[in-house]
Amino acid sequence: MAGNKKTAVRAAASGKATNDSKHSIPDNGDNGNEKGNSGKPTQAEILMGFVQATGADFFQSDTGDLYASVPVVTHIEIWRLDSKDFQTWLARLYWCETQKACGNEAIGQVLSLLQAKARFDKPIPIKMYTRVAGQGNEFWYDLSNATWQAIKITPQGWATTDNPPLMFVRYKHQQAQVIPQAGGDIRKIYHYIPVKRGKMLFLCWLVSCFVPNIPHPAPIFFGEKGSGKSTACERLKSLNDPSALETLTLQNDPRTLAVNLLQHWFLPFDNVSYINEETSDTLCRAITGGGIQQRKLHTNADDVIFTFKRCIAINGINNAVQRPDLLDRSILIELERITEANRKEAAELQTAFEADKPAILGGIFDTLVKAMNIFPTVKLNHLPRMADFTRWAYAIAEACGAGLGDTFLDEYAENRRSQNTEAIAADPVATLIVAFMQDRTTWDDTVSELLKEIRNIAFKHGINSNTKGLPEKPNSLSRRLRGIKSNLEAVGITFQKREVASGTFITLNKQNISPQPPHRHEVIQNNGDNGNSGDDWSAFGELVQGGIDNPFI
Repeated sequence: MAGNKKTAVRAAASGKATNDSKHSIPDNGDNGNEKGNSGKPTQAEILMGFVQATGADFFQSDTGDLYASVPVVTHIEIWRLDSKDFQTWLARLYWCETQKACGNEAIGQVLSLLQAKARFDKPIPIKMYTRVAGQGNEFWYDLSNATWQAIKITPQGWATTDNPPLMFVRYKHQQAQVIPQAGGDIRKIYHYIPVKRGKMLFLCWLVSCFVPNIPHPAPIFFGEKGSGKSTACERLKSLNDPSALETLTLQNDPRTLAVNLLQHWFLPFDNVSYINEETSDTLCRAITGGGIQQRKLHTNADDVIFTFKRCIAINGINNAVQRPDLLDRSILIELERITEANRKEAAELQTAFEADKPAILGGIFDTLVKAMNIFPTVKLNHLPRMADFTRWAYAIAEACGAGLGDTFLDEYAENRRSQNTEAIAADPVATLIVAFMQDRTTWDDTVSELLKEIRNIAFKHGINSNTKGLPEKPNSLSRRLRGIKSNLEAVGITFQKREVASGTFITLNKQNISPQPPHRHEVIQNNGDNGNSGDDWSAFGELVQGGIDNPFI
């Protein structure tokens, strides 16, 4: 009888019933929950015994959510205890063992007990990840397939793993990733995403999306009509984080945006024309890992702090990112318009992309393995704001070919100069300060006088003095100046304020500065070849530096 019981429990866990499962538990003649005069067990007690026999374990995550890890045939699946799927599993488990329906009250009692076990029997929470994870020197990538496989990436190589550690949360929108092809070719991505310039920067960003626990700059894809901005985001979503939702709409509602950030690793926001201040701040926190406080869904009391780092992309005909803090966390990627001569049918291109995707994904993992070996040896003399990304991206570039790290640094420095130009052009105060200092090297007076000066020249420079972005009071101007200080410094304008009895004075200074020098590097040499031997990346070096005119033909 014991053997039949275990067989039936395993079958119930896998969604299959056995013919003899109805004999594993005698009929107690009671579908309720109270013990009869004979002292027979209740449905809840019987169901709890079935659950324990499956070998399921229960734990809490770092965000306080409660989970079950359930053995299913040859692998383990992770389900939220408050999910409908888990409740259905409990009901089916009881049916497969007894051929009787389990009452909702009994299921509710078992759920309450399992939630208590998850909360108090395992007081140390387990950090849970979406799609990409890191443990020690190992990176993990969830394939999200039916057998719950994952890719394990280490400096020694990468491989598909059947039973990864308990770390991945899954959501209904997620789709299975293809099995990567060892010895693939990452360069094939250029056949499907027409990057106009900064190809090495783009490639380093793409590979870095598989590096966990670091901030990733948000690429802002822009270009004229016909450059395939939405299609590019769809393909990047397919490579990074396959989903039934190929692109997302940027939501202004904080709760909806927080849920999207929780449930996706890579979030490509499509056709964005405007980003308000609150949404911009939320995206900044999602990129760098700041906390987002939201009330838990379906409750009126419990709050939860979501802390995560996500990969984000934004596209639009024009650059919708205007605030300097989000621009500092972004990279500008211009896409080239696809000519009529090179244009192909969408179905044909999609078929070709799906055929090449295993090779592209395998090339990403091959490159990442090499970069993991190079990364500890890299020391950069100067680091911009996204310092962790810069160091990893340099290692990724060197993994693509010796010397390509400098190509990445040059392209990233040029991109940041473009960002600064965008930030100044988008900010009325910054635009007017630059114009005001055009023919001056120094200026000293009160903040009130500076406000008058820039308001006086606003109309001349196409700015309405009544626009919302132009301060009306000196204290508002002081706050705005703090926000654009780094942008002004990048074009040679610095300022200092001092408080005196008669008011707040400010001194503006301008110096002619040459374009930002590239951030050069030092590499602590390792024993060995940094993992680059045996690969011919010379043609790739020509490609990313413009030696190949059109990689899309």
